[in-house]
Amino acid sequence: MPTLVRDGVELHYELDGEGAPAVYACGFGAHSSDLLALGLRAALGRHYRLLTVDNRGAGQSRAAPGTTATIDDMADDIAAILDHEGMGAAHVLGISMGGCIAKTLALRYPGKVLSLVSAVSLAYSDQPNRGQFLLESGREMRNRGIPRDLLNRYNAVFLLGEDVFRDTAILEAWVNAPPDPLEMDQAGYDLQKYALERYDIRDRLGDIRTPTLVISSPDDLLVPPHYQDEIARRIPGAQIKHFPGGHVFMMLPMYAAQFVETVIGFWKQHETAASAG
Repeated sequence: MPTLVRDGVELHYELDGEGAPAVYACGFGAHSSDLLALGLRAALGRHYRLLTVDNRGAGQSRAAPGTTATIDDMADDIAAILDHEGMGAAHVLGISMGGCIAKTLALRYPGKVLSLVSAVSLAYSDQPNRGQFLLESGREMRNRGIPRDLLNRYNAVFLLGEDVFRDTAILEAWVNAPPDPLEMDQAGYDLQKYALERYDIRDRLGDIRTPTLVISSPDDLLVPPHYQDEIARRIPGAQIKHFPGGHVFMMLPMYAAQFVETVIGFWKQHETAASAG
């Protein structure tokens, strides 16, 4: 189990595949062994040497109780592990909060990011907002012992697009999904919430010179499309692509393969730079 200790935090990470270096930056509460990460690691690892880090507060990474962190810290963690593994510059995918980390990585370490895909992400967290309210409500339900199937139903309301609710097979699988054995605890939730509340790179997006693809979903209630539009507008030369399906559209069987193809296709456009690195 590969780990790296930085500033007293034990960071767990996974490496998959061979080829040009790449990074998948996980979102809020997500980690290298959840269902989304396992699928991406398998798909992207067929083409790249893929690094996936359990961010501070999530998965198997360990921080002392009461520890705080910022998005900058999480970007620095990825940069340190890239150096530790001798990976050099990498293609980067960040989903949701992972997109925040990925964009910050491109700002703080432009030489380490060959190309950037930022999916269903944001450039600042305007508190309070609906997304924050939804996440905090879900956390409170967990703390009060609400049954798992009801929590899953609640999460479906803001994570899945409206059309998905016509597919009874997907909904049944979603509602009956078992708990994540590495589900974020309250300390991890507080740590990552602290990081997001202090995140704002709106005025620095114009400094990102890395080739960038922004991916949005018009059905996203957690991180609405206007956040993606702003990112694409402010990063010079950024492209934008839209998927239906809601915030986690890339987990849905009708969109998962197309999402992976889109990410790989964008990275391949910049493969010459990867080989030179």
